[in-house]
Amino acid sequence: MSRYFQDRAIGQNKKLRTKGILFDSALAVFYQEGISNARLEEITRHAGMSTATFYNHFKDKDELVQALALAIGTELLTPLEERLSVDFSEIPLLVVAANTLMMNAVLEQESWGKFLVQSFYLASSSYGHVIVRMRDIFGLGVAQGAFTCILDEFLMDQVQSVMLSGLRTLDHLNHESLIDRTSENVLRLLGMTPASAKRAVGKGRALIS
Repeated sequence: MSRYFQDRAIGQNKKLRTKGILFDSALAVFYQEGISNARLEEITRHAGMSTATFYNHFKDKDELVQALALAIGTELLTPLEERLSVDFSEIPLLVVAANTLMMNAVLEQESWGKFLVQSFYLASSSYGHVIVRMRDIFGLGVAQGAFTCILDEFLMDQVQSVMLSGLRTLDHLNHESLIDRTSENVLRLLGMTPASAKRAVGKGRALIS
């Protein structure tokens, strides 16, 4: 079992440390059983704690899923925010760098990809801050003239579908190729030509290599 959230909570108060254990245990159980099939008793047993302790932190499994989705979304957004602190003259390169960082993070935490795909629509409000940030970045690209798309909900749904498809397939194809293809397809949805998107992927990946 990954100890990602437990390690993140080292030195924090007991409440946060307990939540870290529950998050890691939930991810392990969800990875094996799926979110819908997982029972609360399996999560608490995996965590080595009573259901009473669980209810001190969450009212039910749904609230746990919402909180875990928010936590993972924040973890994925942090590297992107760090990149935004740099003056990017070309927004397409930032889009590529952000997608590459996100998908590499999911590769490192095996259970995250499956959870993200399953929870994205179950806990959509928990990913709201990520979606808003993505849209802001795409808007900068439109303002620069790099993207020629109509930036509306329909387009955002299409972009999200491409990214979720990439996460869903990540375990089954060549990782670097799949990540680059996902980035390229996102850029093409945003209005770039195939040739321009391919060039941007190469340059964007170089920024974080």
